[in-house]
Amino acid sequence: MTLPYNVIAEILFSWSLSDIQQKLKSSRKDRFDSIDRIVIFQDIVDEYPYTDGVGTKLIEIQKLINNVDISNCFILLVTSNVDVSREIDFVTRFYSVDNNPIEFLLVDGEYKKTVKKYPSTACRKLWNHFYVGPDGNINPCCLADHRFPIGNVNKIDMHDLNTIKAKEIRSNMQQGLRNRACATCYEREDSGIQSQRQVFDPTGQPVQIRDIDIRLNNICNFKCRMCSEYFSSAIQQETIELYGKNAVLGFEKVSLDRTTKKVRHQLLEKILSLITLDLKRIYFAGGEPLITGEHYEILDHLIAVGNTDLAVEYNTNLSTLAYKQWNVIDRWCHFSNVTVGASIDASGAVAEYMRYGTVWDDILTNINIIKKNAPHVKLQIASTVSFLTIENLINLQNTWINQGLFNVDDFKVQALTSPSFLSPAVLPLHHKLRLSDIIQAHIQRWVGTGLANHWRDVLQWMTNNDCTFALTDFAHRTRILDSHRNESFLTVFPEFQDLYD
Repeated sequence: MTLPYNVIAEILFSWSLSDIQQKLKSSRKDRFDSIDRIVIFQDIVDEYPYTDGVGTKLIEIQKLINNVDISNCFILLVTSNVDVSREIDFVTRFYSVDNNPIEFLLVDGEYKKTVKKYPSTACRKLWNHFYVGPDGNINPCCLADHRFPIGNVNKIDMHDLNTIKAKEIRSNMQQGLRNRACATCYEREDSGIQSQRQVFDPTGQPVQIRDIDIRLNNICNFKCRMCSEYFSSAIQQETIELYGKNAVLGFEKVSLDRTTKKVRHQLLEKILSLITLDLKRIYFAGGEPLITGEHYEILDHLIAVGNTDLAVEYNTNLSTLAYKQWNVIDRWCHFSNVTVGASIDASGAVAEYMRYGTVWDDILTNINIIKKNAPHVKLQIASTVSFLTIENLINLQNTWINQGLFNVDDFKVQALTSPSFLSPAVLPLHHKLRLSDIIQAHIQRWVGTGLANHWRDVLQWMTNNDCTFALTDFAHRTRILDSHRNESFLTVFPEFQDLYD
């Protein structure tokens, strides 16, 4: 094929992501001429697991182009996909760091796009659950991709939560179709590990909201390495310091405006209208819920309406148990069923590096305060495992179990799947083999327990997925944050020096 460009490289769509990355790297130039193009020939049909999404390989290729730092202007996709314009627009909007779209050339050929159907895609949360994120967007649940909301609390009647998009997702689920918003659970299931999807038969089931998950804002005092501006005001402020108010450092293309006290109060009033005697469960996360005034006002409202036997659950960094005039222990004593999931992935220096803002001694103190002053509270350790915390977390779990501070079933563990540059799947083989031995020994030690099953899922995710293409992104982001925070990755993690060089 003769093209009116200076073709500096040719790539086949069918290549592995690692091979595509290497070719992009070797083809990158500090200065491209206007007629230079890296040409990608779409020699195979992409995969379409989502009824409202685009090809999965196209998304991954766009991410690689971002990481290698080549402008989309110098990429040409040659394809017979007649829907390519829409797909590229979608990818540019949600996955590209370049506002310019990839150029494409439509050629003759057969491109039969097939959206896959599955035996089961339904989740009970689309029928009984209400989630609101820090930006006021309503999503299927906290794990759903918040770039694809099903509504916004500021634009709908809170007593009519059956939005058009929600109806569409339920209809798709009844037909065995997947929606992009719910990709996290489906991807975990595809990797052979358990998701948090609440599988059920949706036939004839009414929509009755009995379960609320509230993220009223992104106010947080931590800057966790795996988090983003969307869930942390501290990271949002750091991004502004580094790149200006309109920049997004994180792995998500999301930027938030600061909410005023008036807007926050209006949102709270809408939420309170849903909090009645009929509510069976409420879940607080953030941001950091224990430093958010609205959280305490909601607890006081529950006490006032007499609904104190519902399940009250948390995800908290456990950095503090008091905020302004409120002490959370005093409030918890009014409720019979409180579960606190402490976001602890490591101890000591590793914890303080990974979750910037952590003072490890304060975490230990607050654990003891809860156990002493609120013994009815079920305190659990909820860990999201990056490749950097595997060894430390295993040692911490064994130590706390042996000390009798926690039971083996008090630990909840899941693999970090996003951002991919911190996932266990990002590791090259020699590190995976070393850590596999450590994880397998831990599984054998606690065989037959839920903890062993959780770690088996982590091992499976690490083994069955290859995200080594994101290592460049890992080193780049780590250097930026280390410099700004005056930290040293190699001091805390000398065993991973080869990934950083």
